[in-house]
Amino acid sequence: MAAAPMFKKVAIIGPGLIGGSMGLAMRRRGLAETVVGIGRRRESLDKALEVGAIDRATLKPRQGVDGADLVVLATPISAFAQLAAEVAEALEPQAVLTDVASTKVKVIETVSSALHTRPDVAYVPSHPMAGSERRGPLAADPDLFEGAVCILTPLPITQPDTKSRIARMWEQMGARVVSMSPQAHDRAVARISHMPHLMAAAVVQMLDEGDMALCGRGLLDTTRIASGSPDIWLDICKTNREEIRGAVADLVALLAQTVEALDEGDMARLRAMLENAKAKRDRLLEKRRPCHPENQ
Repeated sequence: MAAAPMFKKVAIIGPGLIGGSMGLAMRRRGLAETVVGIGRRRESLDKALEVGAIDRATLKPRQGVDGADLVVLATPISAFAQLAAEVAEALEPQAVLTDVASTKVKVIETVSSALHTRPDVAYVPSHPMAGSERRGPLAADPDLFEGAVCILTPLPITQPDTKSRIARMWEQMGARVVSMSPQAHDRAVARISHMPHLMAAAVVQMLDEGDMALCGRGLLDTTRIASGSPDIWLDICKTNREEIRGAVADLVALLAQTVEALDEGDMARLRAMLENAKAKRDRLLEKRRPCHPENQ
C-alpha cells in the first residue's frame, strides 16, 4: 500500500524555475495530493499547467492558499512583503509557510512581520542551492534538487517536528539538508553565489565585440550565470548588501595580489596562487561526486 502524501494541498506562489521544479518533484514523488500554482500572469500559469508542475492555477493568492497545509513563496524577493501580507489572514491554522529566497535575514524580517498576528502558522525559511540562468516554468526540472544542498534557517520558535517535516520534504526531492542561522547563511552565500555572479557580470562587461567573437567554452562556462535575471539579482543585492560588499572587497584584494605578482614578475607567487586554487576546486569536485560518502 502506497504511503500517504506528506501534504494534502501545496500552494506554490510563483511556479517558475524553482517553484515549478518543486511542483514537478512533489507530483512525481507523491509528496502532495494537490499542487496549486499562484501567479500574476495567466500565460505563465498555463505553462506551469502544461509542463505538469501544478494541478490547478489561480491569479488570486488568498484563494490559492485556502486549505493548503504547505505554502511556498517562490517569487522574486521584492514581492514578498505584499504577498505575505495579502495571504497572512487566509492561511490555514497550523499551515507551514516556507520560501526559497537566496537571502534570509531581511526576508525573515519581512515575512515574520506579516505573520505577527498568526502565531498558529509555522514559518521555516529554505534555500535550495540549485538553479539556472533560465527562468519560468518551461525551465522547471523535477530533478533540479538531486544532489543539491538545501539550507534551512529555522527561527528560534520553530518546532523541531516542523523543521524535520520540511527537511524530509527536501530530502525526498533529492537534496541534502543543512541548517544554519540566517546570518551565517547570508555570509556564506555572499561568497559562494552572490559575489561570483557579480564577478561573472564584470568579466562580461570588460569584453568588446571583437573579444566576444573569439571566445571559447572557457569564457562561456565562467560567465554562464551572468545571463541571470537582473531584477532577481538586484533583489538579492538589496537584501544582502553588506555581506556581498565584504565578499567583493575580499575578491578585489585577491585580484590586487595578482596584479602585484604580475607587476613584479613574481611567477613563484603566481604559481602558488594558481596551485592553491586548483587544489581547492579539485577538493570541491571530489566532494560533489555522487559516490562520495557526503552525497550518499
